[in-house]
Amino acid sequence: MIEVTATKLRNNLFEFLAKVSKGETIVIQRNGENVALVVPPQKVDWRDKMRSKIKLLASPETAFQPLEDVWEILPI
Repeated sequence: MIEVTATKLRNNLFEFLAKVSKGETIVIQRNGENVALVVPPQKVDWRDKMRSKIKLLASPETAFQPLEDVWEILPI
């Protein structure tokens, strides 16, 4: 984790962005206090979402039961 003043970040922005792109985290300080955090984006692989298995929380009989009691039949 790199700590840097806002002025130093402004003057060397592309240098610090290169470090962030390599996985480094930067804490930006102003007047000796932490004011912001620059972190690299988390790379989400869409394949990981496709690998997750669906878990059925109800029994198959209950899950696929008709919902007839929910509907009210009105006379025409």
